[in-house]
Amino acid sequence: MRHQGLRVAGLAVAVVLTAASCSTKAADTGGDTGNGGGDPNELTTDFGVTDDTITLGILTDLTGPFAALSTAIVQGNQLVYNQVNADGGICDRQIELIIEDHGYDVQRAVQLYAEVAPEVVGMTQLIGSPMTTALLENITEDEMVTAPASWASTLLENPYILMAGTTYDLEMINGLQYAFDEGLIAEGDTIGALYVEGEYGGNGFLGVEYAAEALGLEVVSATLKSTDTDATSVISQFAQAGVSLVTLTTTPTQTASAVGVGAQALPGVTFLGSNPSFAPGLLETAVAPALEANFLLAASALPYTAETPEMDELRTAFAAEYPDDPGNGGVTYGYGVATIYAQVLETACENGDMTRAGLLAALQATDNAATGVIAPLDFSEEGAPASREIFIAVPDSAAEGGLTVVADLFTTDLAQGYEAPAQG
Repeated sequence: MRHQGLRVAGLAVAVVLTAASCSTKAADTGGDTGNGGGDPNELTTDFGVTDDTITLGILTDLTGPFAALSTAIVQGNQLVYNQVNADGGICDRQIELIIEDHGYDVQRAVQLYAEVAPEVVGMTQLIGSPMTTALLENITEDEMVTAPASWASTLLENPYILMAGTTYDLEMINGLQYAFDEGLIAEGDTIGALYVEGEYGGNGFLGVEYAAEALGLEVVSATLKSTDTDATSVISQFAQAGVSLVTLTTTPTQTASAVGVGAQALPGVTFLGSNPSFAPGLLETAVAPALEANFLLAASALPYTAETPEMDELRTAFAAEYPDDPGNGGVTYGYGVATIYAQVLETACENGDMTRAGLLAALQATDNAATGVIAPLDFSEEGAPASREIFIAVPDSAAEGGLTVVADLFTTDLAQGYEAPAQG
């Protein structure tokens, strides 16, 4: 018997038996009926779409190393789909979610995918680069448009990947150029690169190597397993090498250890982290002063305190739906990616084709996805990142969500000229 998805407030979690291939062939799409614009009675479907529901899957990490981030992303997803449902749904159908927790375990994620896949038309969230990589073949075979909360450039070779933001390697390239331009590092300096084993860390390190060569920097590197929590020996190694900056493509716990140890072993040295490397809960620990003094975050989903009309709307909705929970950048990303996925569903509705193949066609026709909470995204060029922009933020205990922007969305010539190495 399948594991039942987590039921979370405000949105029913679907427990659907099977998604038999029940296709009702559409004629030419008609007038603007239903929230998505197509004729809801003339819609081609295959999996996860009935006469009154559209079911999407979420495979996430609610109990592992990225639990805080993942929970916030789920909440951001739900805010969007709650509002879509309140507005009448898409093609007169309500969005339902199946939410499963893999705990950042690859085998568990593969098992859960097999259980969930027949019941959904697409995956609106899949946490973890290792999990996404392990499932790429299944995603392709199933024609499953999947939005991973993973930004490894290696994933972009799969056309079914909806990556809402820039990639880890581009975060590091832009971030190191920023540090160079700000005088935090200079040509001839040695930098340290600490990254977690796997696609997440390895992809960030690709960007570090590329930027270091272009900027005339030397690199010393070290890896940790995703379950490691102590970076003391690595920071000692970096101190002996005399590094001027440390890049982090790590878990938040590893970030806390590295920055905390660095406050003594590497006084005044800046730590530059990829977007999943920080969690606002770190500011409630003893390492908070070191983070506020020495850590920079590179990401393409805006911090929770960013001032845009869409962020104002998001904060209002989040406070109403989750009054006891703190808002943070995970909520922002979850809100942004679900907004994009809803736009893809609306396009599929307008096209009269909400099969999995229809969702792919709708995604590939999306060349200017503007959410106001993530950098503008263009999904029309297969294999290319949808954005090359990042912002830079610093930890701030006084800011809701724990971050304050110090550099608005930007990209660099170095990032614009970068192409990720082909795989295999």
